[in-house]
This record gives sequence, C-alpha cells and structure tokens, in this order.
Amino acid sequence: MTYSETLNDYEGIYYDKNVNKKELEILARRTKIHFEKESIKLFPTKDMIIESRQRKLKTSASGFAITTNGIIVTNYHVVENAESIKVKGINSNFDKSYNAKVVVFDKNNDIALLKLTESETMKLSIPFTLRTELAKVGESIYALGYPLRASMGDEIKLTNGIISSKTGFQGDATTYQVSAPVQPGNSGGPLFDNKGCLVGIVSSKHAEAENVTYAIKTNYLVSLLELLPNKPNLQKTNLLEGKELSDKIEQISKFVYIIEIN
Repeated sequence: MTYSETLNDYEGIYYDKNVNKKELEILARRTKIHFEKESIKLFPTKDMIIESRQRKLKTSASGFAITTNGIIVTNYHVVENAESIKVKGINSNFDKSYNAKVVVFDKNNDIALLKLTESETMKLSIPFTLRTELAKVGESIYALGYPLRASMGDEIKLTNGIISSKTGFQGDATTYQVSAPVQPGNSGGPLFDNKGCLVGIVSSKHAEAENVTYAIKTNYLVSLLELLPNKPNLQKTNLLEGKELSDKIEQISKFVYIIEIN
C-alpha cells in the first residue's frame, strides 16, 4: 500500500493547495467505494496513481536492501507504471535521493527488485538472513516501514504481532496472514521473525477487518532473485540472533528505505 503525500489533507488524500476541491471530492468517493468493494485491494489504485501524477502528487512506500551492491526489494504494485523511482535512506542518509530502476519483477506475486542506477553501495553487511521454511501459526513477527509520512513523519515505524495463518486472503498460499497492523506506505517493507530472519514482504491488509495484514512469503523472493543476470550472494550468517529487539531494529533499520514514485 503506497501513500500519496503533500501538504494538505482531504479525506485521507494529501494534495497540493492548487488542486480543485471538486476533483478531490470525486477522488475521495472513489477511495471509499474502492475499499467497500475490494477487501484487500491496495491503496492507491492504478487510476488514483495516474491522477496523482497529473496533480503532481508524490507517492511513497517502503523497501529494503537484500544485497550490499544495490539490490532493493519492494512490491510490484509500488513501482508499476512508475515514471521515476527514488530511494531515500541509503547508508542512513535521508537527505539524498538515489535513482533506481526495476531489474526484474513478479507481477503475480507482487514483488519487484530494484537496483540503484548510481554507484553507491551499502557500507555495512546485511545483518539478516532469509528464512524459506514455513513459519508456524503463533510465531512472533514484526514489520518495519514508512507509513503515512505526512502525518507520522519519516522515522521508521515498528509494529509487531504473530503469524495468524499460513495462508492469506481466501486461502492464498503465497502469503501469510499476520496481526501486525500496517498503514498506507508500509507496502514493500520487510517482515521478520523473532530471530531476525526475513520471513515475508508486507503487501496489503484486509480493508474490512482490524489488524489483518498479508505478507508475501520469502521463498517467492528467493525464486525471483534467481532470475537476476548475476545471482547475488545472500547473507548466510544471521547477525541478529540473540540480540534484544531494540538492537535488532537499530541494525535492520539501516537497510529499510523510503521508495518515492512519480
């Protein structure tokens, strides 16, 4: 779920001061109808993204590094039809935006891999490993991302919960259902188990239920990574196991980024 962000707020839609209020009313009605009819459709819709571009709105979501040479994971719906992609937070620098491009994607499973188009590399080793075995119902998990930036700020946000189900919406076997609450802007952010292993990618939430979030299982990410021209060397040693949660977050947050789309 991406998030349209500018200075003003109308029914949850952030807009420029020069935008016509009647047009905003139409957009707000579309949003309400969209959520009433579609249980897990992501925010914003494709039509809303197009309208956002026409009104020069900025859309943002989350993403995270998977290798130190500039490969970044996010959702496909975040970058679909993007005219430009910028990444903030590389090496903890949120003052500079780095250009990125999509190198490979899986539309069906809603995953995209980005690569920085500049030569900047991460200065630290990826501290987490990828967990591909199925998580169990009841396991503790936590999600990280940058939701609702205009009102909640640019500091990374942590929410936690448990694995509620091994399958997602209507029994979808590609996703977990988890109880960690997420908001627009969390799309593409990582989901970790209590050992600090990556277990999923946050993708959506149930619009008609509280704290029902869906995350794409990590093994689908592994399959996509294998399609890269040069197969990346993934971290094999979990540097987070045994650490306090606050210490884990301090290390992980250096590799979770803001993805801005125009």
